[in-house]
Amino acid sequence: MTTTFSCLVAYFWRLLTLVVVTAFGLMLMVMAIQVISRYSLGIAVPWTDEVSRYLFLSEIFLGSVLALRYQEHIRITVVTDLLSPSLRRIAALLADLICIAVLVMMMGGAFNMMERTAGVFASTFNMSFSYLYLMQLIAAGLMILLLVEDIINRLRGLEDHNRPDTQPPGSN
Repeated sequence: MTTTFSCLVAYFWRLLTLVVVTAFGLMLMVMAIQVISRYSLGIAVPWTDEVSRYLFLSEIFLGSVLALRYQEHIRITVVTDLLSPSLRRIAALLADLICIAVLVMMMGGAFNMMERTAGVFASTFNMSFSYLYLMQLIAAGLMILLLVEDIINRLRGLEDHNRPDTQPPGSN
């Protein structure tokens, strides 16, 4: 049961990484189409601006989940480096709790905006703006799950834990 669950979790993280990398690659292609068509051919392709915006926001929100998982977010540790290990653990717990509170508020705002923008569509193609806020909602939920895992591990005394299989792809 645990190995099946572990395999599913590992598959989920590989899939999320693939989605983020694909969104990035598609965004680059769409922006290349936009630049080439506008400046080389003199033709404006109106859908490229909105598509690149959707892809960029999806990449940012879902990519931030991966950055949190791999502990790759920027951190300023000048103060916490001066603390004893027990105070450092308390500071990390407080930081995680504050992050969870902010993410819960972000989820509430995203849900509210999903309701408000459900009938608002992109001007150049048939896609609701609510999907942008759905990405934000999903990303915040996943980050909360990761932070709860971190809190549990810290309370167990595993403050310098490494999640299994948490090396960023290509960092061997």
